[in-house]
Amino acid sequence: MTNKIKIRDEILEVLKNIVAIDTCYPPGHTLKISQFIKKYLSGSGFNINMHSKNKNKPNIVLKNYKGNKSSIVFNCHIDTVKPILKEWKTPPFTLKIRGSKCIGLGSVNCKGSTAVHLYFAKNFKKLFPNYKNRICFTFVTDEENLGPEGTKFLKDKKIIKPHTLVLGAPTNNNFIVEERGVFWLNVEVFGKTSHAGDPIKGINSITKAAKIINLLEHKYKKRLKKYDTKYSKSTINVGIINGGENVNVVPHITNFEIDRRITIKEDINKSFREIKSFIKKIDKSAKVSFLRGTNAFKSNKSNIYLKSLINSYSLINKKKPNFLNSIGVSDGRYFANDKINIINIGPGDGAQGHKSNETLIIKELVDYFLILKNFIKSFE
Repeated sequence: MTNKIKIRDEILEVLKNIVAIDTCYPPGHTLKISQFIKKYLSGSGFNINMHSKNKNKPNIVLKNYKGNKSSIVFNCHIDTVKPILKEWKTPPFTLKIRGSKCIGLGSVNCKGSTAVHLYFAKNFKKLFPNYKNRICFTFVTDEENLGPEGTKFLKDKKIIKPHTLVLGAPTNNNFIVEERGVFWLNVEVFGKTSHAGDPIKGINSITKAAKIINLLEHKYKKRLKKYDTKYSKSTINVGIINGGENVNVVPHITNFEIDRRITIKEDINKSFREIKSFIKKIDKSAKVSFLRGTNAFKSNKSNIYLKSLINSYSLINKKKPNFLNSIGVSDGRYFANDKINIINIGPGDGAQGHKSNETLIIKELVDYFLILKNFIKSFE
């Protein structure tokens, strides 16, 4: 019990330090937290390198080997969403302990997992002095922006090459076996300006956009039910809209952006063509642009690494884990077409991610560490 208390306190100390560092996207700068990580892990025995596409958004990569060889990769993202300050009951950048729980921005998504991975990496050589297999830890930026400067950058530059990717996603230490894909698109709607006092001479682009959005919400959305699976639902959300310059002018351009979550029954290219066709039938002049996105993927329950993690969970918790659907998406999406082992597991309730007063059960931090410890021990 004493050892568990020591582990708990040391992980909480790490979590307190990284919650205190602002990594909110936008802009999602991670230089300060990367410097902390590099200092914290000095003396760990790993090769520690900082890789970045943007000097303000570096990624930290730890390896017990050199070069671009296939390995198991433990991944966590270190950026967070912005807090809505008026909704927070405690300072978001100060980790607060409330009994068996802690509250702080990113404590669930995903600085809780990050704290465990950091503590695990720092003590790895002491725990497993005879471990010979290749292992890599990545602490990445830009996940909240769908990761082009984070995990995707590391993959594209061949800095990491996972045969197994363990993502510290908030699952209450259960397992996500199916993760939706996502793509974002921009819709540009055109009208014609005129004086607001004589609007009949103009064409209101906001009104045209509203018609498209209304039909997406009440007609197109019904089509998506056929793609639902046991674990995932196909969804659509209009998250951004901009139009007009002055209230006394009929607006000539309106833009809005759509978030589409797709299941394993869908293909990203086909789904984009489908929604583009739907919009163009409503408004031929509308410009529909694909921004970025990735396909859905499914874990293989018979995979040796997933089976070992499941066994480790059962050993620690004295019960079998639950298999969950994913609310969000992870950086595993960049490997969706690579046929590698992708495993989502980590402390925290995914529903708490991106919420004000983000709250994490402290015991889950210790349990996650013990699950990882037993997992690696099985391959030592």
